[in-house]
Amino acid sequence: MASINLGNKNIEYQVKRGKRKKTVAINISQDAQITVRAPRFVSNDEISKIITKRARWILEKQEEIRKQAAQSPKKEFVSGEQFLYLGHHYILLVEMMNQNYLITPHIAQQEIHVTVPSFLNAEERKRIIRNALIKWYYNQAEQIIKERVNYYSQLLDVSANKVIIKEQKRRWGSCSMSGIIRFNWRAIIAPLSILDYIVVHELCHLKIKNHSSDFWNLVSSLIPDYKKQRFWLKNNMGLFKI
Repeated sequence: MASINLGNKNIEYQVKRGKRKKTVAINISQDAQITVRAPRFVSNDEISKIITKRARWILEKQEEIRKQAAQSPKKEFVSGEQFLYLGHHYILLVEMMNQNYLITPHIAQQEIHVTVPSFLNAEERKRIIRNALIKWYYNQAEQIIKERVNYYSQLLDVSANKVIIKEQKRRWGSCSMSGIIRFNWRAIIAPLSILDYIVVHELCHLKIKNHSSDFWNLVSSLIPDYKKQRFWLKNNMGLFKI
């Protein structure tokens, strides 16, 4: 592990070298760890200079990641924990039963109910509840996102060749050249206004593939405050961890 000191700040980073890399890339993980991927011909001194040059960005990114982590403490999947769905907080209620099967999570009033076999140990129960909740979120996303796609497609006079809901690590959505739109299932956690922005953003790419002023004008014709929605997404990433 290498490091550089900048006043009262210390930046630690790991260097990984590869044969095919032509440029130096700085990656910051979800736990704020820094990895520098570099070609073999780039010296450690050169890497140190690059880190120093990008220090402000690195420190700001690490602080952003830490703030996001504080927004959503690690879940234990026990009764009383809060989970977001369409921007609203729901209390998890875990109920035990003697049968050897799981009852699909469902909402009742302000609670998300899930029933699990009573003979499971704590770790098994945690894993099963987490997987059940993810599947539930995914199914809700399938229904609601596609409903919003249909609604805004009519307003924009566009039609996607296919809409896919999936796990996406770094994107909320994507639109291929062939008209296939993919959405991150985690978007269903956000308020409906944020979800609508994500949907409209990708649908607008069916008309305009780039992010030119024409593209943003098209987005703003349906989501006038889209900048506010983008800002919310950037500053609330920690809320989407499950």
